[in-house]
Parts: sequence; structure tokens; C-alpha cells
Amino acid sequence: MVLSDANRQVIESLGRDLAANAEALGADALARLFDVHPQTKTYFPKFTGFKSSDQQVKDHGHQVMKAVAKAAQNLDNLPTHMRELAKKHGKELLVDPQNFNLFADCIAVTLAIYLSSFPAAAHCAVDKFLELLTHELRSDYR
Repeated sequence: MVLSDANRQVIESLGRDLAANAEALGADALARLFDVHPQTKTYFPKFTGFKSSDQQVKDHGHQVMKAVAKAAQNLDNLPTHMRELAKKHGKELLVDPQNFNLFADCIAVTLAIYLSSFPAAAHCAVDKFLELLTHELRSDYR
């Protein structure tokens, strides 16, 4: 899948918003993932809580959203940029690759809720970007 110039502009702008609000957006998206797909909690056995207000959720959500924001700034080199994360999740953590799709959906919902403007064109660009991102995260499973 190739992102159009318009999609790229949306994603690069979004990346700046994500970086600026990484903790809040990340905590909400991760807590949403745990609520909607409770089976994903199994990958976080040391977490003592799964709500967006829990510090471990905030910390990990912040880390994830910073990675998504950084990926948005590396669209021309996404496979290389995501290689280490794909390797870690695929070989070390053994995360079910379907969970990336589930989390991508939760990220899109969180963005739609929290961004002041999230028109259909932006939603489409985000969906395409997250699809590319999840594809790269699953790359070490192939």
C-alpha cells in the first residue's frame, strides 16, 4: 500500500500531535484495548491494573504512542525503522500478531475521540498508516 501525498501530510501532522500528547492518548488506547479485548492482558502479567489512570498503563501507552509518532515521521523508511520493534514483539515477546490489528483499531478510536478535528479523509489516512505499521510489526512472523 502506498500513501498519497495528502495521506502523508495528515500522518506527519498527526505524528506531531501524537508526540505532544503521547501519554494521554497512549494510556487511553491501551486501556481501551484491555477493556474491549481482555485476552490481550495476558502479555502484561506484571501490570497491577488495566485502566488508563494506572501508572503502568500510562507508561506503556506513552512508549507505544511515541513509537507510533516516530513512525509517522519515518514513512519513507518504515520497514527499517520498525525492524527492531518487529523483532522484539515477534521473537522475544511472542505477541499474537492479530493483537496489532486490535490495538490499531483502538488507536483510531482514541484519535477520533480526542482530536478536535478527525474528518473522514484523516480517518482514512490513519487507517492506511496503521495498516502499514501493523504489517511491519508482523514482519518477523513471516
